[in-house]
Amino acid sequence: MTVRTWMSAHSLAMRLATMLAITVLGTGCAQALSTQPAGAVTAPTTWLCRPGQPDNPCGGNSGAPVDCFYVYPTVSLDPGANSDLRPGLEERTVAAQQAAPFSSACTVWAPMYRQSTLRGLFAASDPTARNAALERAYQDVVNAWTDYLTHHNRGRGVVLIGHSQGTYLLRALIRERIENTTARKQLISALLIGGNVLVRKGSTTGGDFTTVPACTARGQIGCVVAYSAYGRTPPPDTRFGTAPRAASYGPAGRLPFGPQYSVLCTNPAALGSTASAVLHGTLPGGLPSSYSARCTTGAGPHVLQLRGGSPVPANLLPELPQANWGLHLLDIDVADRDLVGLVRSQTATYLATAGR
Repeated sequence: MTVRTWMSAHSLAMRLATMLAITVLGTGCAQALSTQPAGAVTAPTTWLCRPGQPDNPCGGNSGAPVDCFYVYPTVSLDPGANSDLRPGLEERTVAAQQAAPFSSACTVWAPMYRQSTLRGLFAASDPTARNAALERAYQDVVNAWTDYLTHHNRGRGVVLIGHSQGTYLLRALIRERIENTTARKQLISALLIGGNVLVRKGSTTGGDFTTVPACTARGQIGCVVAYSAYGRTPPPDTRFGTAPRAASYGPAGRLPFGPQYSVLCTNPAALGSTASAVLHGTLPGGLPSSYSARCTTGAGPHVLQLRGGSPVPANLLPELPQANWGLHLLDIDVADRDLVGLVRSQTATYLATAGR
């Protein structure tokens, strides 16, 4: 390894490690978790990002022909099981990292929601409490989606973007609130990254969704892109890439599980193919990146396997918070330029099809 490569890897690891400082604070602090009862009153949506908002971390473009609805990953440093609705540095930082690149292709709407916090993730020992926190988070996303459709959408096409917890919540939202409604016609695509989207084995549907298939071509619309990135072969206890055998994560009872399912992997640089292709991304700090990547198949985990590349070789990219999470914190970053380009292609198809 050259000195320059080591310095790039070390700098990148330090940037990502700051996003996970709470893992230390959370260890052994399960007694600090608080679970508030889910209220029946629907509060007005607090928007992390919306057009016309000053100092918009998502970029603020309001001239795009379509919208993106972004649900951010688990980042809250709040002390309870669920976060509050005040935008903090952690939410603004991840929105700037993940959502802002899409502002060149769509107008980004991103609601704050009472997410299950980092402390809840790393300190909670009771799955029931974790699922209750996720259910509360899900209801906030449902309310924000309803608010957006009712008051802000005005018939525009929408790209859903989620990562990690955001993806799990959007999986349930599509399944329950979009797939069998009139909003299905407005779905340009769903980028559901780092969240184990399920399909029936050997199919592009039949798991999470019945009529929303995996994207297999750049001009296809109403479809899903999903993957989890790994720079090395996933370990036996991998966090992603294998279908759960029990309802182990997510809003209780809202997501499928069982041996009849497999985890969907769609390579954004080679939709519909398991061949290797070059990903084009942007690592934290604005570093352009390129990696050879392919979706693994067979009986093992189905993940987006990265090889070689620059500015840091894939096998040296930071695996945080643990090796079995793979490149989870970089899932979107390693392919953001491909994903934005895909949204542009899908938007062109949608606008032509819709006659707009």
